[in-house]
Amino acid sequence: MDWPEAPPPKRRRRQENISRLGLSLNLDQFLWGSSVKNLLLILSALAVFLSGCDSAAGPQSPGREDQSVPTFLIQINGHSFHVELAESLQRRRQGLAGRDHLAPDGGMLFVLPAPSRVTMWMKGCKIPLDVLFFDHNKCLINFHTMAVDSPGQADHSLARYPSDKPAKYALEVPAGTARRLRIKPGAAISFCPELLKALDKGTE
Repeated sequence: MDWPEAPPPKRRRRQENISRLGLSLNLDQFLWGSSVKNLLLILSALAVFLSGCDSAAGPQSPGREDQSVPTFLIQINGHSFHVELAESLQRRRQGLAGRDHLAPDGGMLFVLPAPSRVTMWMKGCKIPLDVLFFDHNKCLINFHTMAVDSPGQADHSLARYPSDKPAKYALEVPAGTARRLRIKPGAAISFCPELLKALDKGTE
């Protein structure tokens, strides 16, 4: 049985280097064939490899905004915010706890399964926040500016911030936002089509 000839040493090293990148390409065809098609194949494969390296770099610090979490555009009185969606019980419990930064136009929208009186607190939060409560018609009920609690404070002594009426949505944004933008009870919140589509899947 005839065995295929081994490539010259230099060509073998090139093939081994490419295989270490996880690419199943025959580099010989490009290096010695001068094929434009092969060049495009190699560049495309390298782009896939490099993007894979970026995604495998590991999760971001929990104190920073997680760029892997999708955000949705909402508007209040013509002011736009890019918010994360907390539609599940787990996401609502976690909220913005542990974050040490929130963009001026960033926030989190809490979606409740049904309108109900809601009470928020700041357990585990490192930055002050505004919380705005909206009814099922997306009209603002009331809002609070929530201060950061003292480290080690017992749960029973943490400040509570309730909605004045049954709320369907609660929006957390950087502290002082509501007053700075002169947002008052009765103001309407609007959702982008992508957010409406996500909400159609229901809440937990």
